Amino acid sequence: MPLVQRFLALILIVPLLTSCLGERAASAEPAPRINCRSPHQLEMNLAPVGAGPLTLAQIYCQIGPSHSAEGMQVAPDGNSLAYYDYYTLLRAARLDAANAWTNYRAGLGPFVTFSANIRSARAFTWHTSSRFLWAATYDTVRPSGFATGPMRPVRAAEDGSLQPLPELRHDAGPLDALLWAGGDGLAAAQFGSRGGLYRPEHDDPTPTFALVDAQRGLVLDGLPFETIPTLRGRPRGAAAYARVDNAAAAVLPDGRVRVLLSVGSWVVWTQGEMPRILPDPYLGELSPRMVLSPDGSRVLVSRLHRTNGGYCIEPRGCFPGRPVAGVLAALHDLETGRELWTIRATATNDYEFPMPAISQDGRYALVGLMPERTNVRIALVSMDDGKVVQTIPVPGGIYVTGSYGAYAMGFARDGRTVWTSALGLTALYDLAPARR
Repeated sequence: MPLVQRFLALILIVPLLTSCLGERAASAEPAPRINCRSPHQLEMNLAPVGAGPLTLAQIYCQIGPSHSAEGMQVAPDGNSLAYYDYYTLLRAARLDAANAWTNYRAGLGPFVTFSANIRSARAFTWHTSSRFLWAATYDTVRPSGFATGPMRPVRAAEDGSLQPLPELRHDAGPLDALLWAGGDGLAAAQFGSRGGLYRPEHDDPTPTFALVDAQRGLVLDGLPFETIPTLRGRPRGAAAYARVDNAAAAVLPDGRVRVLLSVGSWVVWTQGEMPRILPDPYLGELSPRMVLSPDGSRVLVSRLHRTNGGYCIEPRGCFPGRPVAGVLAALHDLETGRELWTIRATATNDYEFPMPAISQDGRYALVGLMPERTNVRIALVSMDDGKVVQTIPVPGGIYVTGSYGAYAMGFARDGRTVWTSALGLTALYDLAPARR
């Protein structure tokens, strides 16, 4: 080829190559930013498995959280993390600050959960602005942890202070339990249900559920235990709270609070309405975890699906029994209790799974899956049919038997972000919007 023709060809080809390389660079996923320093954390592959809407965006490492971390929550804006440390200390930090924790003396001891189920949600949550936490505290006898007075709702502020909220009062007795229903200060509560956890003990004859506005100090609605058939005639006062197996709450689109109570039956109670009683499909099982959809119409249940004959011996550890096939997670309609879909699995060990989560728009859920060999996965699930859309690894690599709250997952940034957190490692994933 003559020199002039070669030169002209080069002029035409170079822009084309530049354009192609530019398109390839633009389409390639950027490497996630990592602020970890420990070699084992840097080597972990937390990328999503298979094609789907999730893309690994950021990995953070904190110094501090371990198996003692309970109820970890990433803030709605996706920038901060909070958890309870052994029920005695509420801790919060920005994700990009590896060891700059704010410690709040807001321990709740036996009041840390709404029920006797240690696997249920902890009594704190982020405000919708992500600028502070809704929480509570109480006066205690040291070192026993018994209460000398009722729970007191507080705001855990950015400056490290605990700002008192108006006192919540009811004729049934002292405030004994809180279950926050979203980030605007609305909650389910119990009054006069845990007299045996006070010193001196006291017997409150009419323990009562309530729906409250903690920000304004208002009791919005009440439901005495005795009005629920499965609680009628049961031990009251000191032993009343033990009859509450679990609960989940949400704020409906119209601003009212709805709570699902697992008390030998399912009680669906909406502010301003009479409760509806449904059969509990998991009656007699070991404390399944459950969460309501944002519109309060459905409940996602994650069962404690275990082997047959497994046991634990300290300090030798836990030993699985015979494998058992069954339902790992299920979605139910709260109007009828009808099962809408299930995820089935074979239990090969007695794992603890993270609390399930549902996105703010109700499109997706997160469910812990039974490990396959050594691969431990969290599933992004379609709320329409329960199909697994994509999976992501569990930070830390394994589920831990007996660790109730050290592993957590959820949605942030109005459902545009998925987060997972365990043992000081937090991963954020971008969730692509639905195609129109």
